[in-house]
Amino acid sequence: MTSQENASPGAEASPGEDAEQLPAPGRNLWVSLAQSNADLTDQPRRPAKTAETVAAAIVRDIVSRNLGPGDTLPSEAAMLAHYRVSRASLREALRLLEVQELIRLKPGPGGGPIVTAVDPRNLAKMTTLYLHLGGATYQELFEAVLVMAPISAERAARNGDRSLVSAAMKPFLLEEQPLQGPAYWTVTNEFHGSVEALAGNRVIELLGRIVGNIWHEHIVTRMDTGAVREQIHAEHRDIAMAIMAKQPSKAARLMRDHFAGLVEEYRRHWPGRFDELIEWD
Repeated sequence: MTSQENASPGAEASPGEDAEQLPAPGRNLWVSLAQSNADLTDQPRRPAKTAETVAAAIVRDIVSRNLGPGDTLPSEAAMLAHYRVSRASLREALRLLEVQELIRLKPGPGGGPIVTAVDPRNLAKMTTLYLHLGGATYQELFEAVLVMAPISAERAARNGDRSLVSAAMKPFLLEEQPLQGPAYWTVTNEFHGSVEALAGNRVIELLGRIVGNIWHEHIVTRMDTGAVREQIHAEHRDIAMAIMAKQPSKAARLMRDHFAGLVEEYRRHWPGRFDELIEWD
C-alpha cells in the first residue's frame, strides 16, 4: 500500500502549484508558551505543594520496591508515619495518583490504595482533551504519525542488539497471520509496539504510543479494514525484514509508505474524517 508520487525528478513546482495544503485548524485555546512559563524567573522555584511532594515520594517508593499491578500500598496509618504529613495532605496525594490512574482506592474493610498497570493509553486519553481544545484535526494527527513512525523504524534498524531485533521481528515474518477478531488486533499492535520498543528511546516510544493509540482508537477501529488486512500483514513483513537486515532508510521509507497508503484507503471510506477536530474520548 505505497503512496504514489506524480512529480518527475528535478521538477520544480510553480508558486501555488502542488503546495502543501495545511488544514484549517479549529480555535486554539492553548495559552502561549510564554504565558505557560510566565512564572519562571532567575529565582529558585517555589516549593511544591505538600500533596505533590508526597505523591512523588509514593511513586518513588512504588518503583524502588518494585511493586506491580494489584500490589497494595501500606495502610494509611503507616504512610502517615512514614511520610510525616497530615491526613488531608496524604489523601490529596492519593487522589492525585488516582486521577492519573496509577492507583485505585479500594473501599471497605481490607481496602486501601492498590497499584494499577502503567498504561500509556491513559495518557493518550488525556492528550485528546488537549488536542481537542487546541483545535487539532485528524489530518494533523496523520501528519504526526508520518513523522514519528518512520523515526522508530529507522532507529529499530540501527539497534545494535541484533539478537533482540531478530527475536522481536521474527514473528511478523510468518506468511500466515490472523485476519479476524482479537488475534488480528493483537498481532498488528504487537508489531508497532515492537518497532517502537526497538527504537531504544523511552521518550520516543511513549510519544509514539500516545499518537498511535489515538490513531488506532479514533481512526483504525472505526473502519472496516477487512479488505486490506492481508496487505497490512505483507507490509509489516517487509518492514520487519528491512529492520532485521539493518536497512534504516528502507525501513523508514516502508513505514511511511505503509501509513500513507492506509490513509488513502481510509479517506475513501470516511472522506470527511480528517478535517474533523480530534475528539476527547
